Amino acid sequence: MTLSIERQERIEAEAADWLAALDAGRADVATFEAWRASDPAHALAFIRMNAVWRDLDRLRGGRSAHEPADAAAPPIMAASRMPLPRRTALKAAFGMAGALAAGGAVFVASQAAAHTVETAVGERRRFYVADHTCLDLNTGGRLRWWLAEGQLEVELERGELALDLPQGTQPCTLHVGAARFSLGPGRFNVRLRAGDVVDLATIAGKAWVLPLHGRSETALVAERRKLVVTDGKQQGQPLSDGDIQALSAWQEGEILFDGQPLTEAIVEYNRYLPAPIELARADMGQVRLGGRFLTNDPSEFLKALRLNFGIRAEVRRDRIVLSS
Repeated sequence: MTLSIERQERIEAEAADWLAALDAGRADVATFEAWRASDPAHALAFIRMNAVWRDLDRLRGGRSAHEPADAAAPPIMAASRMPLPRRTALKAAFGMAGALAAGGAVFVASQAAAHTVETAVGERRRFYVADHTCLDLNTGGRLRWWLAEGQLEVELERGELALDLPQGTQPCTLHVGAARFSLGPGRFNVRLRAGDVVDLATIAGKAWVLPLHGRSETALVAERRKLVVTDGKQQGQPLSDGDIQALSAWQEGEILFDGQPLTEAIVEYNRYLPAPIELARADMGQVRLGGRFLTNDPSEFLKALRLNFGIRAEVRRDRIVLSS
């Protein structure tokens, strides 16, 4: 059925408003998805408007057509109206795009606006995106997320992330370092370590390692398995109940040690502390310890070292020095 000119203009204006709000990080994603799904004309208008917007950005020397725009945080506010000059330019370009499409040109929608989330040292952020997927970003982390054709894509740029995808959700594509995964419904923990080493743990559910660099194989990461990816090489291992408890402890503001050397324990603890812990002598680091401690308060950890191993802590302005 042919749309009336008045209705077509209204839909184009709404698509322009949504695109501006998404790009600025002001849109409510659930409301936007409901608007787009309510009428095929809405979806088509948004796809075409999105393509035109990217073309305008390229002409201005801005982002490439395949790079999502950054926004400060996940959208939580209703969309506001686009300023008239920008909106007028978009509508004019949209009209030209329609003429090109009638002549056989094909428009491909690129990624909608991406949203950047960061955490400071010692901070953790938990939030919900898309279809009630929960993302929990650990200390000193940074990620970007966006919707591509209605499916969630997440890129972990640094740090550690827990993902909880409820039953019935579409697969999520996860980009971490040089690795790429497809996650089904379930619970996952992923960490990007130094040297682009990627740890992916499937606590519940299944994940698939997606092919890169022309490879055709897709590897399955089964439930209760951990996959370590280093320089494209994959090494898997099972997860015990203790492993899962240790992986999940940070989501409760805790850190769990089970026989690790003190050097490793300090590296883990320092991820959460603005004033890092240091050893006065390297040979002290071979002490092995266990216990559950608070990530934002090392006082009980330091007390355990003193009582069990005679290791004293000197708290200075910018660090904590351990000596015996």
